[in-house]
Amino acid sequence: AASAGASNFDSSNANSAANQCNNYDSSEVGNWYTVYKLTYGKSIADAWKGGAKFLAIVIVLFSGIWPYVKNIILVIVWYMPMTIKMQTSILLWLSRLSKYTLVDVFAVIGVIVGVQLQLNLGGMEVITRAEPRFGIIAFFLATLWEFIQIELIKVMHERMVFGGEDANSQTGGERLFFSRLRIPVLMLLATITLYVVGAVSEFIYIESSNGSGGMCLKSYNLVSVGNALVNELSLTGNISPGQTWFLYLVYVLLILAFLVITHTMQIVFIAARSQSKTLKRLIKWASAISCFASVEVLLIGTFAVESKFEEFIKSIAGDENTDLIDIKSGLGSGFYILIPYCFVGSFLQMSLLVRRDVAAEPAVDSSRKEDVNGVTEEGSPAEVLNVEVGSDDIETKKKVEIKIQE
Repeated sequence: AASAGASNFDSSNANSAANQCNNYDSSEVGNWYTVYKLTYGKSIADAWKGGAKFLAIVIVLFSGIWPYVKNIILVIVWYMPMTIKMQTSILLWLSRLSKYTLVDVFAVIGVIVGVQLQLNLGGMEVITRAEPRFGIIAFFLATLWEFIQIELIKVMHERMVFGGEDANSQTGGERLFFSRLRIPVLMLLATITLYVVGAVSEFIYIESSNGSGGMCLKSYNLVSVGNALVNELSLTGNISPGQTWFLYLVYVLLILAFLVITHTMQIVFIAARSQSKTLKRLIKWASAISCFASVEVLLIGTFAVESKFEEFIKSIAGDENTDLIDIKSGLGSGFYILIPYCFVGSFLQMSLLVRRDVAAEPAVDSSRKEDVNGVTEEGSPAEVLNVEVGSDDIETKKKVEIKIQE
């Protein structure tokens, strides 16, 4: 839900210089009025009618269809017969793509930060701000459960097929995507540099008339976007401060903390690459945490909201005030720097996963192989499974060979 407050301000507090925002005390606002309620269905309908068709399509695909498709795929993988290689690959990609369900959450965060405006409507100074409600919190909790569910099924799959941690008692046949660590080191340096530069650079800006002949320019980077969720304007008179702080915590974890943790683990793994079981588990944990980190999802949600932000604000102001709205927004350099970061970071994490080659024994001649019921089986060709988990031993090989023969 979005709330707007109206109050007249002393002109002595106004600064008419360009790119300056008026000084005001949000605690002096006498009344806050709810002028727009943002629900899932209403947001899609209003976005489509208002010309923001891309935003409507993004919300429907990622937040309406994809959550159910994930669960259907999970059921198919668990119960339908398929090769071990295909099962492992599908579960891995489900883990990587599950976070795109959160586009709706980050779109709401973008709206909450974006509508913190001071507008001049017919000589009246109007402050607008938004507050989250439980609907978006419930949606995040449902998505979080899907994350945990997929990771649990991945672990169960590994234990059933590859022997879990017991398969790590011996080593052999292990390899990384790159035979030498020089390339992963360079990729790690590039990834960290792109993230740091992108995080501190301007991510998005919003410019509006300050009512005194100048323009109020608000610029945000990754850190200040999060801070804007819990600033004075956002919390003053907020009827759901707990939900606002919860959304802030979600943002900090998924956009800042998890990325720092992931890159720290990657540094430790590359610096001390060995046959240590602990390090193998470390990079697997890094992979799981990176699947929760959601910078690319933030980029999609921000782009979808910003593309039609002016139209959105005018719809809140109402038809009678449309001509009085002077506002524009844009994406900063930080936004575009984070795009290559997402690609390089994803490829880096995939290249650091420990792989193994498990080879089945040569096929047995069909004329000499019979099952317990006397039915002749045809031999299958030798198969090599490149599995992105753990290490292999004799016992694990036998299990895989049995699965292949079956």
